[in-house]
Amino acid sequence: MNKIVKMAIFLVALTATSSFAGYGFRAGFGLYDYSSGDSEMDKYVKIGYGFGGGLVTIAPLTSILSFISELSFFYRKPMILSANEDGHKEEMYLTEIAMSVPLMFQLTLAEGIPYLAAGVQLDSPISPKITAKADGEEESMDANGRTSMDFGFVLGIGYFITQNVGVDARAVIGITPIFSRSLSTLD
Repeated sequence: MNKIVKMAIFLVALTATSSFAGYGFRAGFGLYDYSSGDSEMDKYVKIGYGFGGGLVTIAPLTSILSFISELSFFYRKPMILSANEDGHKEEMYLTEIAMSVPLMFQLTLAEGIPYLAAGVQLDSPISPKITAKADGEEESMDANGRTSMDFGFVLGIGYFITQNVGVDARAVIGITPIFSRSLSTLD
């Protein structure tokens, strides 16, 4: 994982210092599909969501293809577990602020129409919390078993409102679990 972090930092720095890079801001909505790291618990995992924004650097490669790197901050609920057994609904979810570093290729076929983007995303959570709900009661606690980084593939569609401001919607498919141990053993 350390090599991935170093490579992400290198690519962001390379793009940001490129003489032909453009800069901008983005705001977006994301859907998250992560594994808990526990295959038995994953049967109950639903898709999570989040929203936020950040700074973007854009390095054109051709007239329609660009390489983009970002530093974004998102409030997100990347994992929601829900079970309904014997008439009792139980729900547990993770909430956090996450620092995200997406590295993507962006395809813009023509100016004034939405663009498509695909790549990878590295996220680092800030103060993650787990909330458990059962029978109308709710309890929150620190997410002690949360990994310090997660990594996934990202696909998205977006639109530039101005030359330097864009909005988008993305889906992140996690390839690393977001808990270092089984959810059933978390304090």
